Amino acid sequence: MDPDEANPHQQHDQDDGPFHRISPARVATGLSNGIRRTITFITEPLSPARSEWEIESAPSTPGLEKFRRWSTIRKSTDASNLSATRPATPEEPRNFMTLPAEIQIVILQHLDFGDIERLRRTCKYWYNFATPRLVRSIWGPDTFRAILIRHCKICLTYCPRDVARLNTTPLDAGYPLSSRCVKCTIQSRDGTVKIGRKTTLGNFTEYWTCRWCGWPITADSSTGHPQFHKRCYDRYAIVLLAFFLLGWIQFFLGIAGSGLCWHYFRKDKLVLAPTIVGFLLMWICITLIMFRGNKVRTYNIALFLELAIIGLWIAPVYSIVKGLGHESSKKPSTIATLVLVGINMLFRLLNIIGNIVLISEYDRTRHYVPRIPIWRRFMNPILTALIFWTYPQHAERKFPPDYS
Repeated sequence: MDPDEANPHQQHDQDDGPFHRISPARVATGLSNGIRRTITFITEPLSPARSEWEIESAPSTPGLEKFRRWSTIRKSTDASNLSATRPATPEEPRNFMTLPAEIQIVILQHLDFGDIERLRRTCKYWYNFATPRLVRSIWGPDTFRAILIRHCKICLTYCPRDVARLNTTPLDAGYPLSSRCVKCTIQSRDGTVKIGRKTTLGNFTEYWTCRWCGWPITADSSTGHPQFHKRCYDRYAIVLLAFFLLGWIQFFLGIAGSGLCWHYFRKDKLVLAPTIVGFLLMWICITLIMFRGNKVRTYNIALFLELAIIGLWIAPVYSIVKGLGHESSKKPSTIATLVLVGINMLFRLLNIIGNIVLISEYDRTRHYVPRIPIWRRFMNPILTALIFWTYPQHAERKFPPDYS
């Protein structure tokens, strides 16, 4: 769940006021020495006896006098032959980089810090021109420091709300541009935002991570469980209800299939003995699911029981199908028994795959990570459905796990 969609308390999440840039007139009349050095580094150096900003009144240079003399020659009628033989000087391309430095600074004043930083990362020219000292002079030192703290160092997104970014301290590398937004932190999957653990955000407050979507619970938490968003907990309750109904259906299939085998094929030892053992293992598996808890991981035991149950049903199915070759065996009761046993084995197969996914400790919250690959968009819902089919209470698991 994106924290930008929530509505947390304004006293903790909103800035005191918008940041204002220094007026262009102030920049035109004179900036800091760092900006002047930057302009002098990029443009042609002027005479040290004159001000670096007095470009129009700067003294003439030999190159300028040479240009004026050449212009006079081209305008005179005596130099018509010379102008005809000499090729015309091509005009310089008109782009952002060929503008005067003063105009470039005015343009930078109308850009956000994120746009300026992206511009600096395009080429060496802008990296040397838009220096941190120049950019700091546009907003002022105090405002610029606050702007840096409120920008994500990865995506350069401006995060004015404190709950939209993680907390940063002067001990972090790159401070004050060391903050990370919640989106980039979740996408990195570095364990900073993790289920069962609180995360400190920009307002110095710790928040639980939602066990359904994997995003910090900054607002609208559920009353039923503090580690769920309200909307996420409603979805979780629907999944639990569906799991309860499917459990009863699977329980009915297990009893009905075993009962039909005992009633119609009691004389067949290849059917009777495996179905009795499988019926007992089914009750053991149900007891294990009911009393396993949220801390003890018994998925490996459940996987072994499911494999044993589905393996025991192979012999009865083989014996019943083998008897279908006789005309007398093609009764509705035989077909009904095979249908119920087949559906029961299909359910057991899904349980086996789901337990394998649970043993692998698959993080189903990856489905809510931004900018995931295309193949994950298809695989994550399938694996999530298998987890919900097998044991949806996996979302309430506790850490550290216990496999005993």
